[in-house]
Amino acid sequence: MTSYSDTLQSYQDYLILERRLSTATAKAYGIDVAQWMTFLEWEIGITQAEEANRSHVRSWLAQLVDRGIDHRSVNRKLSTLRSFYKFILATTPLEQNPAVGIPALKEKKRLVRALTQEEVESLLDPVSFPVTEEGERDRFLLFTLYAFGLRRAELIGLTHGAVSLFEKVIRVVGKRNKERMLPMLPEWEQAYVNFLSRQTWIASSAPVFQTLDQKPLPPRVVYSLVHAYLQKASSIEIKSPHVLRHTFATHLLEMGADLSAIRSLLGHANLSATQIYTHASMEQLKRVYHESHPKGR
Repeated sequence: MTSYSDTLQSYQDYLILERRLSTATAKAYGIDVAQWMTFLEWEIGITQAEEANRSHVRSWLAQLVDRGIDHRSVNRKLSTLRSFYKFILATTPLEQNPAVGIPALKEKKRLVRALTQEEVESLLDPVSFPVTEEGERDRFLLFTLYAFGLRRAELIGLTHGAVSLFEKVIRVVGKRNKERMLPMLPEWEQAYVNFLSRQTWIASSAPVFQTLDQKPLPPRVVYSLVHAYLQKASSIEIKSPHVLRHTFATHLLEMGADLSAIRSLLGHANLSATQIYTHASMEQLKRVYHESHPKGR
């Protein structure tokens, strides 16, 4: 029987090479599995993943809930275990997948809190940024997130070679290395041209957004700078790059865009992932209705 570390490494290789998941996603799956194996060893006394059964999985999930882990995160870990044991079953004669047949926990419905158009204008106001190369980069970065609804990883991976001023599109590499072409706004095109004019030399393979020493922006740096500027422009609770992706989709929906078109722009695999924005739009509609109707005041 192979060692746990070898099994985990093989599983992560499978996720990257065969399922074509990103390295970051494969790492997150690996962390979940490592936590599961720690539970098995210290709480159950098992050192081989193949020896676990359904009652062990239920016990682990119950422990996570008792520790205050939110249901969404617990369900993700359960999904990871199903995937992990499906991988093991392909090479090991187990009786069953111990994570199958366990129902997911009920999650609270998440309503997207998007920025208002006024908050976006405040966020992108040039006076909010230092008159430096870094300040210009930061404003263009925020504008890019809002203009295209990019995920943080998609923004970091955007290269100059993926930007076509001739076709007026950018090529984005999303989850599972799926590419999509996004049309650029005239205002973004002009902002990009201005951004280019301040660069001395640009390789097509170079990332659009770099540190001052020309290295790719780390994910934590992107999160920190977006958080800092949102802190000044909005009272929104969650201040992350994903908020601008939410805002992009919500504003398109409010302006009458078709849900399937928004799905394509966001790069969602199915329409159900996009339908969350219909709930957010309805909440906005309710608020406007109650504030505006004479009998609602």
